[in-house]
Amino acid sequence: MEVLELTATQFLKSMSTGRNHPLLLGCENASGNKFEVVVKLRGREMDEKAQMAELLTAQLADDLGLQAPQAALVNVPAGFEAIIPGHELAKLVKGSPGLNFGSVHLGAGFTTWPPGRNPVGAQRDQAADIFAFDTLIQNPDRRAVNPNLWARSDRLGVYDHEQAFSFLSLPIIGGAPKPWVAASHGNGFRFLEQHVFYGNLRGGRLNLGPFKEKLGALTDKRIQGYLETVPAGWLGQSDFGGQVAGYFCEARQQREGLVNLVKHILR
Repeated sequence: MEVLELTATQFLKSMSTGRNHPLLLGCENASGNKFEVVVKLRGREMDEKAQMAELLTAQLADDLGLQAPQAALVNVPAGFEAIIPGHELAKLVKGSPGLNFGSVHLGAGFTTWPPGRNPVGAQRDQAADIFAFDTLIQNPDRRAVNPNLWARSDRLGVYDHEQAFSFLSLPIIGGAPKPWVAASHGNGFRFLEQHVFYGNLRGGRLNLGPFKEKLGALTDKRIQGYLETVPAGWLGQSDFGGQVAGYFCEARQQREGLVNLVKHILR
């Protein structure tokens, strides 16, 4: 996945969904090509670590064969708040100058996945891959009441990953839980019982071979490439990006244990 570098030029609307109330902005690249981009501005729970989580997981999802909107780094110019309607939104924009994470808008022909719908046919294998992906990134935010999924024809896609890798931000006694270490399971992965596909996939056939193969194909160079897309201004004093990259490398080596945990949870 190419990460686009864009500049916001136009306010289109405030999105009605999402805890961060993202904005749909008209943007342009250096060649003047136009894009409509859903932008999550810093603030409203979107600190630099959340922005990095979004950027890194978008690229990982693409490499693992999942459908994800194209990621973008959107420069919000100083003074852009002058065209934003509403005091609170304008205040948020004013406090978020520079680069913010964005996803290219999917456009027509897609629907958001409604709570209660079950995947059928070819969607079941995609649902299993999404469940394995959320186990890998330890994402608690794809719940039945808030799927954070989209569909186009028989294809399923994912978005909203700012809560991924929260174990790297929070102090955890004994260190971060790892899906491939049985001793670390305990209650560390109980959040998956709230996953949108947990009930539907339990006791069924799981074809996770392609997912495991794609995870095994990730190279150190490719993982390092994810980090090279992170703006310097997001890095701060922590090594969050480096920790995530190290976690990806270990996951690649321990992919069999990861898949075994998924199968155990969905037995």
